[in-house]
Amino acid sequence: MERSRVVGQVFNDSLNAAWRDLFVRLAPDEPFIPAFALPQAIKGGFEARLETHYRDGSKGGNPRAMLSAGNLNTAALTLFFALHLSVKPQLPWWIIDDPVQSMDEVHISQFAALLRTLSKQHGRQVILAVHEKPLFDYLCLELSPAFDGDRLITVELGRAANGESVANTTVREWKQDLAIAA
Repeated sequence: MERSRVVGQVFNDSLNAAWRDLFVRLAPDEPFIPAFALPQAIKGGFEARLETHYRDGSKGGNPRAMLSAGNLNTAALTLFFALHLSVKPQLPWWIIDDPVQSMDEVHISQFAALLRTLSKQHGRQVILAVHEKPLFDYLCLELSPAFDGDRLITVELGRAANGESVANTTVREWKQDLAIAA
């Protein structure tokens, strides 16, 4: 009974609208938009089902058949954000492990911009793990501090010569660019 109430309350047009907005920001050229079919009462409760819609609103098909691997990942990631933004969080954190797998460079750039915007607008701290050094370096650049009071803390994990794990931490604080300020 409680599960049915929560499913009916969460999986609604408002969630689909937020999910659509976030997904389209990361995949602006994708003709199919993922969505939840509004829950239909079944024996014993509600069931949330995934589907896709064409941009004109007509029904598509199952997301696994309609979206590429990269856009399936994008759909999952943007659903995570939409769900998180639809409820008041107990902790204002986003903990995300390797969110850009299967994304191309354009999607990664759009993701970094979206992450920066959402985290600042909604007061969230982001804990982001990536597995590739070039991607780590790129995201450090894209997510670097942009205003007074902003900071980026990076932790790079590795192994010492003796095999022990090491963590190199760097705190990057915002600094006014004096060349531009003059």
